[in-house]
Amino acid sequence: MPNGTFCRLIKPVDCYHPLIATALRALYFRPGYPVGKARRLSAVETLFGSKRICVRTRAGFLFACDQRDWLQRNLLCNRVHEVEVSDLLARQLSPSDVFFDVGANAGYFTCLALSVGVQRVVAFEPDPLTCKTFWAQIRLNGWDARACELVEGGLSEQAGQLDLIRGSDSGESGFGDWPHRLPVGQIAVNVMTLDDYCASKDVRPTVMKVDVEGWELKVFKGAMKTLSDRRLRLITFEAEVDRQAQMTDRRLFDLLRSLGFGIEHIPRPSGSLKPTENFCARR
Repeated sequence: MPNGTFCRLIKPVDCYHPLIATALRALYFRPGYPVGKARRLSAVETLFGSKRICVRTRAGFLFACDQRDWLQRNLLCNRVHEVEVSDLLARQLSPSDVFFDVGANAGYFTCLALSVGVQRVVAFEPDPLTCKTFWAQIRLNGWDARACELVEGGLSEQAGQLDLIRGSDSGESGFGDWPHRLPVGQIAVNVMTLDDYCASKDVRPTVMKVDVEGWELKVFKGAMKTLSDRRLRLITFEAEVDRQAQMTDRRLFDLLRSLGFGIEHIPRPSGSLKPTENFCARR
């Protein structure tokens, strides 16, 4: 596991000066602005170079955003990502929790858990480029890296190697043929099962967030022992839905129900329904 010395050795992300960042947010990323496409910041980039824009999120932690990425551009505009999931986790997480962030991306939900003050975070992210950004966010907030472990690899139903399909936005990257992804490349990465990881490290989650772009069933099939452990009380995950917000793949629903979880849709504050929605499984 990385320690405090490791975190200090991580190269900090190159961010605009706070005054410039404040001006950019006021001009281009005001609350309520459509997230839309990346802003044209050619004049600023000519003068100061292309850098990240820091924002203090609604939860209070800092996040260095690459405005070319949709998820991070959304943070610049709204200071929160997936407000319905963020609010649920902020309410439910406690200092005694061990939080597993499966599909960690640049680390937003890991940062949220650390800001709440959980006992430990274990994050899984298969893209090596995104992993570098993840650690930079931890350093930016001054957290001790001993409170967080990042597993640089993917999860599936069996160990091996898979092609990670990179999406046009980092949050779209993942395994398999996910219909909502615009592929821009791929790399081979190692994958393991969650059960194997937990057995090798002698650790069990109490709360999990799973966001793996259509690969959820594969992750759960490789985690049957972990899911059966009664210490695991809450899971948030994404699933494709129909017009009634019912999961189109009932295997996810049936698997979790068979293990004693009650499952409920987490509605968006706007009341809108998209092809993929968030769900909560709890017992």
